[in-house]
Amino acid sequence: MTQIDLAHVWKKVLDKIFFSLDPQTQELWVSPIVPKELKDNILVLNAPNKYFEDWIVSGGYKIRIEELVSKELNLNIEVKFNYMYDIKDTKKETVSSEKSDFEYSPEKIFVLKESFNPNYTFDEFITDESNRFAKAVCETASKEPGVAYNPIFIYAPVGLGKTHLLHAVGNKMLEMSKKFRIAYISASKFVSDFVTAIQNNRLDIFRSKFQNAVALLLDDVQFLIEKEKSQEEFFQVFNMLFDMKKQIVITSDRKPQELKGIEERLISRFEWGVVADIGKPSLELRLAILRHKAKKQKVYVPDDVLKYIAENITENIRRIEGALIRILARSLTENIPLTVDTVKEMLKDMVEPQPKTVGIEKIISVIEDELKVSRKELLSKKRSEALVLPRQFGMYLAKVLTDLSYSEISESFGRKDHTTSYHAYLKIKSLISSNPYYAQIVNKMITRARQ
Repeated sequence: MTQIDLAHVWKKVLDKIFFSLDPQTQELWVSPIVPKELKDNILVLNAPNKYFEDWIVSGGYKIRIEELVSKELNLNIEVKFNYMYDIKDTKKETVSSEKSDFEYSPEKIFVLKESFNPNYTFDEFITDESNRFAKAVCETASKEPGVAYNPIFIYAPVGLGKTHLLHAVGNKMLEMSKKFRIAYISASKFVSDFVTAIQNNRLDIFRSKFQNAVALLLDDVQFLIEKEKSQEEFFQVFNMLFDMKKQIVITSDRKPQELKGIEERLISRFEWGVVADIGKPSLELRLAILRHKAKKQKVYVPDDVLKYIAENITENIRRIEGALIRILARSLTENIPLTVDTVKEMLKDMVEPQPKTVGIEKIISVIEDELKVSRKELLSKKRSEALVLPRQFGMYLAKVLTDLSYSEISESFGRKDHTTSYHAYLKIKSLISSNPYYAQIVNKMITRARQ
């Protein structure tokens, strides 16, 4: 069969199979694929790389092409692909000028080799119950990329250490092997680079950035919301790397199911592996972080000063560290002694308004009134179902509304083991996440306790 005949058949394929796709998708995914030859009932299609074949196969287009061409030629046709840029070949391959002037070389791949923040390591990531699990899964995955936990999805509000963990993963991988190629990128830059690649007709280069990576570390995935084409591209990147057993770590400012505006098929993939949250740092964690940072700076800061900062800046670790840097800078440059009074003045615009103090007695009183359980029964040794759940609600409220440790909370409810209040906190947290009825009860009790 002549090349002209093959071109004619391929035009029918385009008209009958891909006509329903929007022009941009056709330009991105279909136009780069061209027929190379038809020999021994095998139609060979030239594609930039395996990435395009995966798209054709996963979309069901390969079977439809085979059926249409077989019917058109009255033959039993099988489709195979020829890659113009073979990701398995480490040699430079110059593509014919008829196709592209792109020259593939591993060195041109987008990776961060030594660009991870050296201060963002697992050793520098101080933990308590709020972030210990997230650190543990990331550290394990960094030692066994693509094997232990994959993918990993970490969510938390701003400033609680998500980016620190991503850099820690990268640093640990490079510590294991300097040859590791790691694709680290924020979702906003992914979108920006994708748009630029479209404008410059360099999608092949953009996609090659990820193909040789042992891991993809994507920060702030929420920036993909409402960006349909970028989501489609990331969906293909995710599938390709996951199928190749490459490590994927994603961070977000909210849990997967709260990412409204991101396709459900992506949400489901985020939930394939481990989903870990980073919660509000406890007073103990905030104080430990400040002590660690001060020690690393090799400066002495009175403990009452550190405690003042930890007690008054509570939601954001980044702000806590920023407060420490500020007082140290002022103290050194202006020769101001570090006392609680001078630090109060230095941080007066950073200190958060303090909510009304909530004590254990107020929490117990609210539990008594709302759940109809007496104080005597609540603090008793009885373990009946009618008492266990109200007691767990009380322990949960104590963890949310006070700075008491788990041990102190357990003792307040007549229990000796700190794990009792810890498991109570986890159980109620899970309960209110899955059941709006219980979430409403807890919110009502929190409001009453703060009054």
